[in-house]
Amino acid sequence: MSRTNPKRSAGPHARAPISSGNAIKLQKNVPDFFLIVWVFPQDFSVNRHRIPLFLFFPVLGALSSLTNAEPIEVPNFSFEERENFDAFAPGTDKYPQWALETWRQFDISANGGPLRIWHPGTPGVHDTDQGVLDVAFGGIVPEGNYVMLVRSRENDPARDFEAVTQLLDEPFDSTKSYTLTADVGRLPDASNGGSFNYTPDWFGYSVQFVVGGEEIDGSTFAGQVTGGTVLAEDLNSVDVPINQFITSTVTYTSNPADSIYDGLPIQIRLCALETPENREDDSLAGWVAFDNVTLQTGVSSPLAITAIEHSSLAQTVTLTWGSQEGQNYSVKSSRNLIDWDVDLAVSVASDPGASTTRTFPLSGLGNGTIFFRIEKN
Repeated sequence: MSRTNPKRSAGPHARAPISSGNAIKLQKNVPDFFLIVWVFPQDFSVNRHRIPLFLFFPVLGALSSLTNAEPIEVPNFSFEERENFDAFAPGTDKYPQWALETWRQFDISANGGPLRIWHPGTPGVHDTDQGVLDVAFGGIVPEGNYVMLVRSRENDPARDFEAVTQLLDEPFDSTKSYTLTADVGRLPDASNGGSFNYTPDWFGYSVQFVVGGEEIDGSTFAGQVTGGTVLAEDLNSVDVPINQFITSTVTYTSNPADSIYDGLPIQIRLCALETPENREDDSLAGWVAFDNVTLQTGVSSPLAITAIEHSSLAQTVTLTWGSQEGQNYSVKSSRNLIDWDVDLAVSVASDPGASTTRTFPLSGLGNGTIFFRIEKN
């Protein structure tokens, strides 16, 4: 079993002629790119001779994309199905009905359990004392009107979370890579835009990509899924600001060792973590809101430098990067990581296969620090 930490992944390291203790910078303000290399002349002592060299440094980070990405249907992905059979007003929550809303409790048979479908209301407008929840997030959620609230109130000592989960019709295929996303919300207290009617605790979240499991039907609010193997997980890797949502991303990279799970249904789990202490105390329940769940599959193709060659005689640099067939790329340079005003190539057609190699002249770029960036057009 392997687990990934999706928000902290590091791309492949290109081999550099000489290592350095200089800080390596990471820039994220342009979508669909991730190659930056800086080059600068430096005198370096080799065998007692002073030889001018160029030093190359890859950025510690890469944009992973999916070739031939295909969305996988996640029924009731934003929990809006409630609108079709029992719509309710802002500031209201109810127990989810597994037979109508597809989502179930994980490994709990209670008729009610830790889950609530919630229509967050606007503070000062929809404050009520009904149910469990009323106002938060300014009355605005990432998708539609409803979210799923998970509370770790059952406090099962055998595990460190409670979850809402769903078994998909999609069978797992170990030759594919998968990307799972979910919006994760941290509830506020009354002083931060929340309600005076409840005080939500926060112990963190987990989003899990799982294979296998079994559905167990029950009464109206007691449907559950039990079992399954976690293959990839975002275990509370991102700090979620109070009264806001962030997007959690879980990436599973194809692995032949997981072929033993081929054909099993894919399971999605959205978890509220338990208190690290006194788990038997039901008053110490973590509260996490989830919305907008997506899943797609494809072949993983990281946009990252895999090889660098410099010719001091020809004054050229040759870059090789992970690419997708049929995709075009731009290559730019900069002196300050802000102004990317020099185009070395406007449109480079990708080579056949999973990588592209091109050579670019360094003459005319002058001395000093130079940054290179490759963008996916």
